[in-house]
Amino acid sequence: MKKLLIPTFCLFHMVAIFWWTIPYSIGRMILIDNEHSPGVAKLLKEIMLDDYPNVSALLQKYIDATGSQQYWDFFASPNPELHQYLSVCGSVIAYPDQGIMACKDKPLFSNLDTNFERFGSGRSRLYRLTENLTKLEEPVLLEAFTRYYLQHRGKTADGPPVQLVLHQFELHPELKDLPKIGYRMDKIIWVSN
Repeated sequence: MKKLLIPTFCLFHMVAIFWWTIPYSIGRMILIDNEHSPGVAKLLKEIMLDDYPNVSALLQKYIDATGSQQYWDFFASPNPELHQYLSVCGSVIAYPDQGIMACKDKPLFSNLDTNFERFGSGRSRLYRLTENLTKLEEPVLLEAFTRYYLQHRGKTADGPPVQLVLHQFELHPELKDLPKIGYRMDKIIWVSN
């Protein structure tokens, strides 16, 4: 029984993952434009299980229940070249000789912590958020992030501008004289209007 059950489950899991990774938006565009590629449109319609709503509902429930839709790169990510942190500051003091910027007053938000040994599950979400915000470099997201912490602290967007400071620590494990936290480089990546 086990010899049949385990391969069947593995096959079901692979089918569910494959089905979930189909790019629905592209598939829908091809279906709309099916006069140019009727063969591809028919194949995608079959793969997306449009004619089998019960099967697609079962696969979607399985994907949701197992968490298979998660961003798995986080669990097997490449080694970072930089540790990155964010601070939302009302005003900033710069120390150009050291490449450091600090909030003049208490920050509205900061996940900056040079104690890398305390990196754990509670901090990993903020670390991942920082990583995604800085990679995307999307002004709308940076503004929304800054505005959220303005409102969270009871400040208004009409007040003085606030800065979003990116703190980066360059990591080079092969350099023996490098401080444990690496070289620090800070820069302002967003200023509210």
